[in-house]
Amino acid sequence: MSKNIGVLGCGWLGLPLAEYLLKSGHRVSGSSTSKSKISMLNSKKITPYLLKVSKDGIDGDLGFFDELDLIIIAIPPRLKSNPKKRFDLMIKQCKKVCIDHNIREVIFISSTSVYGNLSGVLTEESQLLPESISGKQLVSCENLLVNTPEFSTTILRMGGLIGADRHPIFQLSKKTFVDNPNGRVNLIHLTDCIQIINSLINRKIVNNVYNCVTPYHPSRNKYYNQIADQLGCKRAVFKGINTINRQVSSDKFIRDFAYQFKVKNLLILS
Repeated sequence: MSKNIGVLGCGWLGLPLAEYLLKSGHRVSGSSTSKSKISMLNSKKITPYLLKVSKDGIDGDLGFFDELDLIIIAIPPRLKSNPKKRFDLMIKQCKKVCIDHNIREVIFISSTSVYGNLSGVLTEESQLLPESISGKQLVSCENLLVNTPEFSTTILRMGGLIGADRHPIFQLSKKTFVDNPNGRVNLIHLTDCIQIINSLINRKIVNNVYNCVTPYHPSRNKYYNQIADQLGCKRAVFKGINTINRQVSSDKFIRDFAYQFKVKNLLILS
């Protein structure tokens, strides 16, 4: 069934997601904070809107929110570069405008950082012990949205996002050293991010939470050395011992949607 979908934040994930949903027969609106991106969205037949979400409100063309069946909030927190940023208050503004425009279905892109440094096999029932500023604010965002009776929210806790032009090794190889060599990787390819969201859209959105991590968990040392060699970049220098050994499980989503991951071997990035 065709839906009127708004992708709030047409960035690294949001843009290819919007393109895919449009090709799947949905009516898709996309937002960007960049004027230069508006013409590009328009050229791709995505209805473009210039919007900027801040802790104080949402500036721009609020027509983006009109008559949406579903909104996908795909705004990256980016708190590492701006630790004083109040991403939680930005999502509070999104909540308000969704209520004002009578939007009934919300998908929120969260992160496995909400689990902090817990070890073991982590499921959606695991305790949330975020340590980073981003993780702490994402927990607040999740609670804010799922406890809003005016709409239903499905939370997607994404692992580390990778794709043809994005991979942690590019940053890890620049560091003096990287710890936790024997810990497991918890990543997900862009292709599966899009397919998981598409699977959700084909059903009615309900209050729920899902981990989204590829069931491929080699050690950090082994995986990042292999991917560095494959990409032709400097290997990361690992030191220390295995202090955090966690494996984030996506079994709940696999079970509920009979989902099969498309990119199972994360050494393949194309």
